[in-house]
Amino acid sequence: MTLDLLNQVGIKTKFVNQVIVVSPKKDTLTTKNLNVESDWSSASYFFSIVALSPIGTTIELSSYKQKSLQGDAVLAEIYSSFGVETTFVRQSVVLKKIGIPESDTVAFKLNNSPDIAQTIAITCLGLGIKCHLSGLHTLKIKETDRLVALQNELQKLGGKIDITEDTLTLHKSLEITKGVTIATYNDHRMAMAFAPLALKTDLFIEDFMVVSKSYPSFWDDLETLGFKFSK
Repeated sequence: MTLDLLNQVGIKTKFVNQVIVVSPKKDTLTTKNLNVESDWSSASYFFSIVALSPIGTTIELSSYKQKSLQGDAVLAEIYSSFGVETTFVRQSVVLKKIGIPESDTVAFKLNNSPDIAQTIAITCLGLGIKCHLSGLHTLKIKETDRLVALQNELQKLGGKIDITEDTLTLHKSLEITKGVTIATYNDHRMAMAFAPLALKTDLFIEDFMVVSKSYPSFWDDLETLGFKFSK
């Protein structure tokens, strides 16, 4: 993404065989207005909220582009499988629940967007959908081993989940265990990914302020949407 933005202002770059080359600019840089896009992985939690909500639920987020440089922008395509319509309006995106999932089984390759795997798996648990996610090998070297963490916490909720070094398979489950305490493993994405599941069951999230690493206003934003918390 950085190289693409440099190219847009007239700086030539190359990225070949793990080598980055940035050529010096000999003349004046091109003057250009660039809109700074919001983080798509942060939007994933609101995609999940809409997917787990009644038909007609709508959320508007800013600022997002239809032709995004971010791999996580694939959320718009993925969540259409869960009945969520994504509409781009000026510099914003509108998410609307327009129907129920057409299939009870989904599969996605997330090589370019592994950070949204947690959100997708938890959405599928909430919808009673089987999912198979691949391209997840980098999740084992994040803040925690996210594949193992997901397996541990989803099993607490009654989910049956199989993992390998690169994949996650969540089997269809029609019941979610109530009153479960979710461990976050000092991982902000664990807290945020599990939070939307409160639409389907009562749960507790340990060390909930771990989200301050990347999204300090997350809980305030959820309260704006009508979520109720006991801290």
